Amino acid sequence: MNIGVNCGHTKVGPGYGAVGIIKESEHTRLVGYAFMDKLKSAGVGVLDCTVHMASTQGEYLEKAVNIANKEDLDWFVSIHFNATTTHTGQGVEVYTYEGEPYKEALRVCSSLEELGFKNRGVKSGTGLYVIRKTKAKAMLIEICFCDNVMDVALYERIGADGIAQAIFNAFLDCSIPSSSIKEEQHSMSRQDFIEYVGAIARRDWADTRRVLPSVVVAQAIKESGAGTSELARKANALFGIKENGWTKKTYVKNATEQRPDGSYYQIPHTVWRAYNNWEESILDHNDYIATRKINDKELLYGKVIGEMDYKKACFSLQEAGYATSLTYGKSLIDCIEKENLSRFDIPLKEGGEEKKLYRVQVGAFSIQENAIRFASTMNQKGIKTEILYL
Repeated sequence: MNIGVNCGHTKVGPGYGAVGIIKESEHTRLVGYAFMDKLKSAGVGVLDCTVHMASTQGEYLEKAVNIANKEDLDWFVSIHFNATTTHTGQGVEVYTYEGEPYKEALRVCSSLEELGFKNRGVKSGTGLYVIRKTKAKAMLIEICFCDNVMDVALYERIGADGIAQAIFNAFLDCSIPSSSIKEEQHSMSRQDFIEYVGAIARRDWADTRRVLPSVVVAQAIKESGAGTSELARKANALFGIKENGWTKKTYVKNATEQRPDGSYYQIPHTVWRAYNNWEESILDHNDYIATRKINDKELLYGKVIGEMDYKKACFSLQEAGYATSLTYGKSLIDCIEKENLSRFDIPLKEGGEEKKLYRVQVGAFSIQENAIRFASTMNQKGIKTEILYL
């Protein structure tokens, strides 16, 4: 899929947008470029059709259309903010050729409606130059009214990125998952799934000492239904890890969370990390656990990293807020014991003997560089050696 995005109006001079409580031309770019970034992260082809300067309004419109028509686009999307002389207009509306109710256009309206904007619907934009002249299917989105106090307050509370996410969700729900994420074909039995995840988790533990293999396998079983969940099948994700700074592929679906009183609720259009394959998902999960921070110095899951007692690791995950389930830690422990997953915690064997691990404490050296050099020398001799940072 290829989408052309036009951040409506010029930056200065002829073609400059409406000026209300906020300036249209400034905020079309904030929303538009955030939207483009999300499309790119999902693997969608993006063409920037924004024009920053022109001699006349007509020249600005012609330049935008010419950029779009040079490429084979599936969609041309122009981002705008509305305004009226009375400053009383409110809500989102989308213009298409002859008011065609494309599912994507309807979804843009409903997605922004879910954020609190009045849904003014899909309208005929046949008279609009960018709608009439572009070869691709086109829509012009009037996000809200930039001269209305209530609309602007809602927009500023959500933020340009939140608006971009809502528009992105509209396209993703309609088109993107099947084209940007290649589903792996797995026909594993439950036991084969356990062995598959266990082998990868065990290898990563031997190399990095991040997350105990039994815990990783239990999490994969519980969070993906042993590889049968929607995220596992359509996003190659075995763990329910939300976007949280992820800049690669994503998948959108509702999230079910549990309140402290035990009741459940849903968060619509939640963005989850998506992967090229299950192995990538497992390794990113371990990296997420090992690097997620509370602040610049403190790791969120510090008590989990390197922990060799699966019970302590499981309860530490819950205490750190990995999941909202009130029984998350216990459920992992029950799974480990029922499936005998602790067998994956036993060191791999090489040549019939257990692989030996020699710990080097940095405190034994006056200079950290010397500890690193010693560990490197031991590894070169074939003795697996790690540095334990205290």
